[in-house]
Amino acid sequence: MNPIPDNKTLKEQFICRKCGECCRGEGFVKVTEPEIVKMAEYLGETAEEFKSRWLRPALFDDFWLKEKPNKDCIFLENSQCLVHAVKPAQCRAFPFSWSNLDSISICPGLNEIKVPN
Repeated sequence: MNPIPDNKTLKEQFICRKCGECCRGEGFVKVTEPEIVKMAEYLGETAEEFKSRWLRPALFDDFWLKEKPNKDCIFLENSQCLVHAVKPAQCRAFPFSWSNLDSISICPGLNEIKVPN
């Protein structure tokens, strides 16, 4: 298993394989009000409809995306994101602003990066 690369190496070498692996399994994706509005509009829903259908409340009036019973993201269908064009910042930031030790083992794009010794 490769070590997690630094940001410079990530920016130079990371290519998303659009496999959906980063959207599988338990996780917490926080969404902001502007993101809710964008995603709702994209799906042709009101913000209130979107909140009741796709979100679960969190602490401090925040919202998180719901998960499927198997813990995959509610928007993951056939390894594709249903709201990819307007997905939350937390999702867009992977793996540049956040990743964890499991990320290397599940993400083909990360696993292909050659980290200098």
